[in-house]
Amino acid sequence: MFFHKYSKLSPEEVRSKFAAVPKASSPLAAPKRDRLVDCSLKLTGEFAPDLAYKFIDTERVTVTENGKSYDTAFSVAVIGPVSVLTHQVPGSDRTFTVILDLDTLLVTVFETWFGITVPVGGNLFGGEPSGSRDIYREVQRHYWFGYAVSENGRWSKEAPVKLHTSTNRLEGKGLYWEFAHGKRHLTFFPSILCSTTVELNHQGLLGDSITITTPADYIKITDEFYIYANWEAEFSGIGHIAVLDLFELKALTLTIGFDENDAALYRFVKAGLTVTGDAAHLEHINNQGEDLKKDAGMALEGKGARYAYRPADMHLPMTREEVVKACTEKQAIYEGMSIMSSANVMPFTDFLAGKKFRVILDNEKHAAAPWAGDNKAVYEYEVIDGENLKVSINGGSYTLEKYRAFEPAKDIYLFSHQITGDPNFLNLTVAADFSTGLVTVVHGQIGSWLHPHEASGYAKFGVLEYPGVTPPFARRHHFTTDLVGKSYAWSYSDQMASIHVYSSPESYSWTIFTGENAGGASWSSPCFYIKLRDDAYLFQWVEENCNGGQGLMVFNPYIMHDAGYFYGASENGLQLTIMGAYARKVGSFDIAKYFN
Repeated sequence: MFFHKYSKLSPEEVRSKFAAVPKASSPLAAPKRDRLVDCSLKLTGEFAPDLAYKFIDTERVTVTENGKSYDTAFSVAVIGPVSVLTHQVPGSDRTFTVILDLDTLLVTVFETWFGITVPVGGNLFGGEPSGSRDIYREVQRHYWFGYAVSENGRWSKEAPVKLHTSTNRLEGKGLYWEFAHGKRHLTFFPSILCSTTVELNHQGLLGDSITITTPADYIKITDEFYIYANWEAEFSGIGHIAVLDLFELKALTLTIGFDENDAALYRFVKAGLTVTGDAAHLEHINNQGEDLKKDAGMALEGKGARYAYRPADMHLPMTREEVVKACTEKQAIYEGMSIMSSANVMPFTDFLAGKKFRVILDNEKHAAAPWAGDNKAVYEYEVIDGENLKVSINGGSYTLEKYRAFEPAKDIYLFSHQITGDPNFLNLTVAADFSTGLVTVVHGQIGSWLHPHEASGYAKFGVLEYPGVTPPFARRHHFTTDLVGKSYAWSYSDQMASIHVYSSPESYSWTIFTGENAGGASWSSPCFYIKLRDDAYLFQWVEENCNGGQGLMVFNPYIMHDAGYFYGASENGLQLTIMGAYARKVGSFDIAKYFN
């Protein structure tokens, strides 16, 4: 899903395809007539409709919406005492989904429709968009809380004291889903605004176990039953409305939208659940998330308004020529700070100043490594001081480069620099262990298989040649899954903090805290993890289909601190900056067994 290119359906295609599936397919037999009680719904909140239902039989119902009536097919599925009834509005692409707790007669009602116009251009800091685009296939939603009243007097007409409510009670939870149709997912709830999903069924390069982030809604029915809805904005546009039974660990999900082949989806599916973990959420202990807009600091207005991060629209594509021009004309190498500007960065070290050493990488052939020699890559370093060094690759001419070095763990020195004159704006980040002689080099360049402006990076392993250091013959740094399933909160400064969830061997997500210390805006990207030692892990990610920047850090779990760099390109030129944060472990998830 992460890399799939979904087609641009027209409004006419959306309406005709969806109308051709008038009734949601259900995993259950038709409901008994005695469960279908004629009723009206009393809903609260802005834009709340007046809705009344009079059932013709077990397949059709007369709906009165704001005084106008129509007959339509409906579907209903049941999970415990909760009934989920859904139907289309004839002549439109709208649906209503009524989630009714028969024990309390309380309801949550979702209205959905297709299509949104989103701004294009601008930036995270409030820049003016340069245009807009229409996404007709994307499901939109608005929901209301209320209660049901029986027209025949069977049910009480007294208003209840308390309705269903938004909640943060699911925040931090991880779930494994095994759906009746065979799909398997991992989901994580690090935020009150978003959720992340790892699909476990895909085979091959595209989408295999890559974490995606979607806007989400979390609603409490009871301590046992919750509504979790997520909306695949920026991807397929599909909407999912799920009722979770956390006593029996089951779920009932209604899916609305279009799949990767543009076939209309309107169906129920059941799933078994496994709780994989429960990470801490960090609001005040008495905050149960009943006012998520306040908690998130977001005064969103308008019907269907919701948070959605759309980086592909925010970061306009650039041609290769535009990238080269921008990066040639303006380079900010250790000037200013990245978006994760940090007051908690580790101190620089000048340990390397005055030293000469060689980094010799193993003979690993790589199609994207034109700088590698016939047998191995050799970097020769002459470090002038704490900010400048000279480097030669495979016996070539030395170039003078700026660098900054950290010591994130005892005798491990991490430094990063450009290679002046390289056509792809080559960046080398070196993690050299002067106690063992082992070295990892991460090669970064501007330009990827996705976009000309995006960074791309890969790692090679090797050894250090330096007086008094004898590297092992066979042992090397190596890729690892040690971090998979772990979650940390990171404090970059008093103004910036985030949560990382290392949700698969090849990807992770990050969530920015809100003012109330709840998990807020989230996104995710591919990554890799390398073990240098027990006290040092190198972690690299590229924000693909986003701003395209490469982040790289070495994390020391003994001191719960990291150090690293952010490297990338934009219309503002080439940038290489430092970053660092203090870590706090907030939980873990038992998920390694779900990956090969």
